[in-house]
Amino acid sequence: MQGRIIRLLAGYYFVQLEDREIRCRARGKMRLHNESPCVGDFVEVDVLNDGEGVLTKILPRKNLLERPPVANITQVLIVCSALAPHPNFALIDRILVATELLGLSAVVVVNKCDLDSGVAVSSVYRPAGYPVVEVSLSADVNIASLWASLRGHTSVLAGQSGVGKSSVIKHLCPEREVGVGEVNLRKGYGRHTTRHVELIFVPELDAYIVDTPGFSKLELPEGLSILTLADCFLEMRGQRDHCKFGHSCRHLGEPDCRVKQEVGRGHISQERYQSYTILLNELIERERSQYK
Repeated sequence: MQGRIIRLLAGYYFVQLEDREIRCRARGKMRLHNESPCVGDFVEVDVLNDGEGVLTKILPRKNLLERPPVANITQVLIVCSALAPHPNFALIDRILVATELLGLSAVVVVNKCDLDSGVAVSSVYRPAGYPVVEVSLSADVNIASLWASLRGHTSVLAGQSGVGKSSVIKHLCPEREVGVGEVNLRKGYGRHTTRHVELIFVPELDAYIVDTPGFSKLELPEGLSILTLADCFLEMRGQRDHCKFGHSCRHLGEPDCRVKQEVGRGHISQERYQSYTILLNELIERERSQYK
């Protein structure tokens, strides 16, 4: 039978079949061939008895995120806070770069908008071409728009700890026991409340959502290079055609650079350009270290 891995716990793969969930071990041959099933994989299983089975084959993947380890997603829901913890634009842009490389959709969700308007985030990402949903999960503000953005997708939640990712799950599935962390007001960050990766089906939305441990550091993907980075920023894509140095322009100190001109005109936000330069310098250092 075919199903989908929804949870990995204590060495067991929990597979959702059409009518039930079963607990599986991976066939020994898969381990010999160094095959590593992960949450989100569509798989074939041999059902042994009620509630038990053996995972025999991983079906072809559309994509794979390595952190968090989850396969076959269609959308990334980047959750940030309008107030505390303060929006980490560098982290948001790292995640957006990864989604562009993987060909995924992305939605920026600004939580706690009952405490602050969230305009600081919206003014950066709406002009860049990304949908932004402003909500308050604690005050039930604009929840319908958030659910509409999830409909029909397999979405992974990403963002800093303490911004409300677990609260999204709590609203979707109020019957589930989900830990919701408090924000450390002195240091401005939240506590990790999710301990493992899990794929949750929401039948009302015909959607899956991936609950993942929070993270505050995301490594740049291996497929990214100095000259492909700008193409992962929607508002910078295609601008090299108008730069003096064409496709060799890195949009740093080169004269007559269209990207720098657009930043000066306010068409590209300072926050996005700052994220770009941070990521570009990391890539430059990474390439230098490869030749040492």
